[in-house]
Amino acid sequence: MNDIVEVTPELIEKYDLQVPRYTSYPTVPNWSKKLGYSEYLAMLKETFYKNDSLSIYIHIPFCSRRCLFCACNVLVTQRKDRVDKYLHYLKKEMRFVSSLFEKRKKVVQVHLGGGTPTHLTPTQLETLFTEVWDAFEIQKGSELSIEVHPSVTTYHHVDILRDFGFNRLSMGVQDFDPIVQKHLNRYQTFEETQDLVNYARNVGMESINIDLIYGLPYQTSQGFHDTLIKIEEIRPDRLAMYSYAHFPNIFRHHKFIPLTKIPQGRNKLQLFLDARRYLLDIGYKQIGFDHFSLKSDGLWKSYRNKTLRRNFMGFTTKKGTDLIAFGYSGISELENGYAQNTKEMGQYENFIEKVGVATIKGHRMSNADRFRKKLIMDFLCLGEINARLLENHEEGLAILETKSKTLAHFETIGFLKKKAYGWEATTLGTIFSRVIASIFDAYYDTNMYQFSKSI
Repeated sequence: MNDIVEVTPELIEKYDLQVPRYTSYPTVPNWSKKLGYSEYLAMLKETFYKNDSLSIYIHIPFCSRRCLFCACNVLVTQRKDRVDKYLHYLKKEMRFVSSLFEKRKKVVQVHLGGGTPTHLTPTQLETLFTEVWDAFEIQKGSELSIEVHPSVTTYHHVDILRDFGFNRLSMGVQDFDPIVQKHLNRYQTFEETQDLVNYARNVGMESINIDLIYGLPYQTSQGFHDTLIKIEEIRPDRLAMYSYAHFPNIFRHHKFIPLTKIPQGRNKLQLFLDARRYLLDIGYKQIGFDHFSLKSDGLWKSYRNKTLRRNFMGFTTKKGTDLIAFGYSGISELENGYAQNTKEMGQYENFIEKVGVATIKGHRMSNADRFRKKLIMDFLCLGEINARLLENHEEGLAILETKSKTLAHFETIGFLKKKAYGWEATTLGTIFSRVIASIFDAYYDTNMYQFSKSI
């Protein structure tokens, strides 16, 4: 891809739009509360005949403190008994769903997200993993990953992970700048982060992921540059660089952040562009609009092999597997639809006790949904729009009829480049890829739902 020469203020003003992140299609605001646990069980049953392996996501919502920038489903607690109670119901949910899959129990991917999964003690983690391994058949060579926080993750935690075959750690750094950390109630030193990474690598972890956020309150170009210098020293195998989204009307703790301290427009984009250039210069490859990887990492290999896909965990190397989610707020992604568990803990426990699952909303996919999902995900993962795919499908022809002028306009302004097979995103287009993807979204309506800005 040609590098970016200039992003004009006019371009930012016109295309810094509220658009979905497209970790699903249709996106969560378009799902229905009419799809409850009985419909989810029916969708699960429809997958029993398949022979391919499953992916599993386990949500651990607990944290020891609230980071003010956070938009995750988190419960702040120091009480071990509260965690033990949650694990009781989590294991109950896994046993029930596993019992439904009499033959289809092979699993090729496990991911623990949060919250902070290593908020659990090593013993709690060990008993949880034992339950997972008893309920399902974890295949040799599976991708086993977990989100950790260096401040609460001990060597003992890492040893337990190694013993169960975990091969990837992901940790949020966001920004090492102590001023940013102080104002956002996020405390994590470079030294403890580097120490944990070194120990994990020494015991055999194959891949380390670090998350950064640009556009954070109080963030400066110099402070973020200093963070990147430290990141270069750690040299994680892959990086995610997310855009900060400020929603004080949704997340009460965002109200503590002064709007005047949040980088906007060109200033915010420049943080990303400078970081992107730095990462490319030190050997990283850009994947999609917010991920970077070393050539030796599986993420880059998956991108090159065109097996990369996107789901609620971001970009993933396991294409085409049904994802079963467990726990409070967990989202399952099946070939025939999506299902989300309740975000209310008491309701979660009550549902698991009575019916075994805790679905409160979801979406059953139509053929049109599947087509548009493939179109959007192929573009976000691979930067490609296949014209032949559009021309050979009824839904695709409808898109061409209504969006051909928009595609031509994106060519004119340098977002897309015409290719023999269709269109390819330019480097500039990659930055605005969520905007481009939104033209294929039949449900997209900024007047109805609030999304994060594109940059």
